[in-house]
Amino acid sequence: MEVLVKVASVDDIPFLAACGHTEEDKEIQDSVSRKTEWFRKQWRDGLISLVGFVNGERAGCLNVFPIENSPWGPKGKDLLVMPCLFVKWEFQGKGLGRALMEKAVDIARSSGKKGLVAFSFSEPEWFLPVDFFVKFGFEEISQNGDERLMWLKLANDATVPIQFVSRYRYTPVTGKVVIDLFFNTFCETSDIEAQRVREVAEEFGDKVFLNVHCADNRGIRERFELSRGIFINGRELFWGYEAPREGIREAVREALMSMDVQHD
Repeated sequence: MEVLVKVASVDDIPFLAACGHTEEDKEIQDSVSRKTEWFRKQWRDGLISLVGFVNGERAGCLNVFPIENSPWGPKGKDLLVMPCLFVKWEFQGKGLGRALMEKAVDIARSSGKKGLVAFSFSEPEWFLPVDFFVKFGFEEISQNGDERLMWLKLANDATVPIQFVSRYRYTPVTGKVVIDLFFNTFCETSDIEAQRVREVAEEFGDKVFLNVHCADNRGIRERFELSRGIFINGRELFWGYEAPREGIREAVREALMSMDVQHD
């Protein structure tokens, strides 16, 4: 079995953009189309994308951002950020995750940056657990819900990064259901569900007021410290996977019914 990690090329963008999902799916294809130029621009701005191969087949990927461009945060300077690491189910347990991580650490050490930041999660237990990062010298420095912030300090004068904590506040609009959408292009799940929210909002016409906040914009990230979220009249909706259209519709209908009852 041959395991190989290389810096991604243009030919790898469909795999990176789909995060290993089935690229034949129409929603995935549309998302890849939206993200193709995004990856090209991010590479020019310092993103390094790694693709892992097992016996010549694309099997996993990892992205390393300068912290100023990281769609997930955190706040900090002179650091690199690794938002996630992905290995396809059928290739897990073959050492590819370790190989991707070792390459990312080598890149960080040779970059002149002062540390490498990563995100771990307590739920689900299998997704980027703390113990995985500890093996590479990371330590946990903060926690926000299930999200844990890990970092590998590479310089004595490195400044500890600060984890995002949502600063979202609901602002009502008289006579309308307010949808506040936060999304980022990098995350396939966030990109697809953002499109679904837009489509559902259009179905309700002027009954809905849609606020779209794209966390690709550094100003939006710094203002709200929120890279993914759906709120209907201030109530957060979350499925983990891409928000289903019918779930979004039902939440809007419930909000409309509640408004009608209050008016009566």
